[in-house]
Formats: sequence, structure tokens, C-alpha cells
Amino acid sequence: MRRLFRRKSRPSRTSRRKREIPRPIGVAGQLLGLQGVGFLILAVITAPKVPILSHPFVELWQPGLYVSLAGLSVLSALSLLRLRPLAWNLAMLLQGTSLLLALTLYLGERPFYIYPQMIYGILMVLELNQPELVSSFPKEIINSQEERKR
Repeated sequence: MRRLFRRKSRPSRTSRRKREIPRPIGVAGQLLGLQGVGFLILAVITAPKVPILSHPFVELWQPGLYVSLAGLSVLSALSLLRLRPLAWNLAMLLQGTSLLLALTLYLGERPFYIYPQMIYGILMVLELNQPELVSSFPKEIINSQEERKR
């Protein structure tokens, strides 16, 4: 009779959900999160003095872009750590956008923070192109788009 009411042991929720994240992916996710914090700091540095509503749009594009890059960076970091299929593409898009902004500012006003932003972006591209990290994400997305074109 006791065997009828005995529960089968199931793995706990945390052990079922927890997947092993490879070390390069964990490092890249943490570095993307750090980059998001850096973008928020740059948004505060480049923001005009209050009241913001009285400033023209030309003065607000740069902090607005940094805030959006910070949000994209956090989203990319979380996607990498959750091993989402498009996470690597999103992270590379973020780095390309960040380097394009840095190049635009370099050719224009050359603020003091542009060199660290460029160096960090280049190092992140090198980090994201490690073979262990690239091989962790599916290539079917690229292959399926090539087959559709044929």
C-alpha cells in the first residue's frame, strides 16, 4: 500500500533549468554587461544640463544613442548567458554600432572618452570571435537564409 502513494523523486526546478554555460560565453556576457554600464555612464557625461526640454534635438542625440546602446548591451548579455540562438549576432551588431558611433565622434569633435570606447569595442569583437564562442551558436540561421535566396 505504501508503494502506491510514494512519490517518484523528480529533479528540482533549479537543476532542470540550469544549463552549463561555457566559460568564453560567460566571460563575454559579463563584459557586455560591463559595457552597458559604461554606455550609461557616457550617457550621463554627454547629457546636457537640466532642463533637458529646453535644449535642441542636436544636443540630445548622443546621450539618447548611448542609452539605447546600453539597453541593447544588457539585452545582448542576457541573451548570451541564456544561450539564445541570435545572441552572437546581436552582440556583434552592438559592437559594430558602437564602433560606428566612435568613428563618427572621432572624425568630428574627438571627446576624451572616444579612445577607451574604441579599444573596448575592438577587444569585444576579438572576444566574440573566439572559436569556442562562435561554435556554441547555431549556423542554421545563416544556412537557411542562403537556401531561401536560391
